[in-house]
Amino acid sequence: MPREAKGEVRRLASGFAARITIEGRERRDFVLPTCAVEAAAEERTTALARVAARLRRAGRLDEVPKMLELGAKARSGRPWHTFVAAVEGLCSGTVEARADVPTFEAFAKQWTDGELEQRFPDHAPPKKHEADERFLRLYVNPHVGHIPLDAFTFDDAELVMANMSEGKSASTRRHVAQVVRRVLALAVYPARHIKENPIPRGWLPKVKANRAFTHLHPDEDRALLACRNVALVRRLFFGMLAREGLRRDELGGLRWKDLDLGCGHIMLDENKTDDPRSWALDPGVARALRTWKAMHHPNATPDDFVFCEPGSSASLYTLHLADELRRDLHDAGVTRPALFERSKVRRPLRVHDLRATFVTVSLANGKTETWVADRTGHRSSVMINRYRRAARTWTELALGPLQSLDEAIADLRLPHGLPHASEVKTQTIASNHAEREGFEPSVPLRVHMISNHAPSATRSSLQTFPHAQIIAP
Repeated sequence: MPREAKGEVRRLASGFAARITIEGRERRDFVLPTCAVEAAAEERTTALARVAARLRRAGRLDEVPKMLELGAKARSGRPWHTFVAAVEGLCSGTVEARADVPTFEAFAKQWTDGELEQRFPDHAPPKKHEADERFLRLYVNPHVGHIPLDAFTFDDAELVMANMSEGKSASTRRHVAQVVRRVLALAVYPARHIKENPIPRGWLPKVKANRAFTHLHPDEDRALLACRNVALVRRLFFGMLAREGLRRDELGGLRWKDLDLGCGHIMLDENKTDDPRSWALDPGVARALRTWKAMHHPNATPDDFVFCEPGSSASLYTLHLADELRRDLHDAGVTRPALFERSKVRRPLRVHDLRATFVTVSLANGKTETWVADRTGHRSSVMINRYRRAARTWTELALGPLQSLDEAIADLRLPHGLPHASEVKTQTIASNHAEREGFEPSVPLRVHMISNHAPSATRSSLQTFPHAQIIAP
């Protein structure tokens, strides 16, 4: 009678690992991150050894390493039971992949690669955000990527969420769940691989009360932009975010063809909401961009990225830019604790909070909701109204506007030979012109939607804007 497989527990500096026989004399170690004590590690090791033996007897030798990796990470309770059920499905043949039904991972790749958009242009919009691809790669595919779509169950979705580390925020957990549900929804229609979505309504994790956010003060913004220890491309990026209100990904993907620097105009045809928008840049931003191009990218083509290092064609990497931002603030001597605190009630400053800085500063200095929404792309006044309290505090503290970008970044002050602001033609724009022309009639705002025909009922009275410096075409 063959000896029962038990495996071997190995103690590591960081915990325990299970040494399991794969085939013959081949043995492999699998780290057990969920086992805090030796007794639990021994129990899990024995269970994994039995799983390996079960797969070998069923002729699924090629699946042994991958399934043991999943089993080693699975938490006790429902995640482990779901894993065992998946193993039994493989061994019995009920989870065997078929040629006409792709696995979850293969189908998700069709979505992120744009293949679904080509096949179903009216019903499968392209995947534009690399965060979703990262969530699939890190949190979803390792656990359920091998499962065919028609064998995917609610328990599989629960397995994904159960194996996310407890330290992940509620918003991250919800985003991962949304990605899973979206892939399955596309599998229902238009792909028609499955008849119904196995994930019920109400399954998405609820995001609890928002933690307090913060924004940069004008003196902190000046210190950051003046710090020559910080790469110039990042200073320009941070400064433009705080003065124009774009989303991080929108600004990172900006190309020279999206700008008309002759008159200081930006055209954002492709963005998160698929709602093309354009507006007049702040004059200081326009001047800084002209100098940036003249000094560092004189031979740039219209399709080149605006924010890339001199001599490089790759756009600034924005995925982990929040860490860079906080380090750059430290280098600039900015030490206000609220910018770096991480707790249950407060989060540290993020790159997205520079967009919040833009909204706060704009509202505090008399800009209307419509003016702000033209730049940020917000469709609802609800989001903009979240910043009104911070804007009132900003006004009470008399913090004023941010410094002009070309003045804040000494590296981008106009050198000799380039036209100075005093040499360009000026155009006076009175803010009440739009009111006279009927673009912003004084009617109550419908809370759920921002429109050029419906400004905020709580907006301040119109004032004359400062004269804008605009270079004649």
